[in-house]
Amino acid sequence: MLKKSIFAEIGTVLAGSILFALSLAFFLTPSGIVVGGATGISVTLHELISLPVGVGIFLVNLPLVLLNIKVAGFRGMSRTMIGILATSVFTDLLAFFPPASADPLLSSFCGGAMMGAGAGIMLMRGYTTGGSDLAAYLIHRKARRFPVGTLILIIDGVIILGAALLLKRYDGILYSVATAIAYSVSIDTVMNGLGRAKLALIISEQYEKISNEITKSLNRGVTVLHGFGWYTGKDKNVVMCVMKRSELFSLQKLVKETDPNAFMIITDAAEVIGDGFSSMAEK
Repeated sequence: MLKKSIFAEIGTVLAGSILFALSLAFFLTPSGIVVGGATGISVTLHELISLPVGVGIFLVNLPLVLLNIKVAGFRGMSRTMIGILATSVFTDLLAFFPPASADPLLSSFCGGAMMGAGAGIMLMRGYTTGGSDLAAYLIHRKARRFPVGTLILIIDGVIILGAALLLKRYDGILYSVATAIAYSVSIDTVMNGLGRAKLALIISEQYEKISNEITKSLNRGVTVLHGFGWYTGKDKNVVMCVMKRSELFSLQKLVKETDPNAFMIITDAAEVIGDGFSSMAEK
């Protein structure tokens, strides 16, 4: 079981980082298309001083990782560090591939979609590529009135605008927007599938701790059902929670760390109507 889990982790990192790297090699770097985050800064530096994009991604993320380690700890940042290192290495290793298209508009959509797929695969198991996310979380800790999503949008916007001014490619802003749209759609599709939510039933003696952690860490509502174990002849408390597919890995990790002996049942929820989920259209 442990060996299977290790292979799943390795496969996730390889598949995600290779797709991420190929999006740059095939489409974004040859066309000089700047996306947000550390990757956008790295592509800009590549255009200005010929710094390898992968090296740039690593160098830009390094101070952000060190600052976040002080708050989240080494263990809390481990998957982020692995994700950054893998994407940095494969970006430069696969840079020899020739461009797939000379059309910047086609490159922006295809590059954004491929990059989103790679990032989504890694995020499904808790790995990230750093960049704007790390910077936004650092700022959010000091200025909590600004939502993280808004901060990421502002940071990416500044990077894209700054790159356009430095490279004097003002039409590149439009291509960057197209890339961002394709990236967003792709990552949502990978992480949320067809939009089906997940229903989790958790049986544990530590149900109170698990419920508190789900509410605090995942910001999801919890219902505690009262049951009876027929085999043991004892009353049981069952934690019921509905979440998006993208949150499932975080839930499994949370439960395992709180109670390694917890019993979990996870199934698809064909439709969920309520706060935090899409509502069913009236017929």
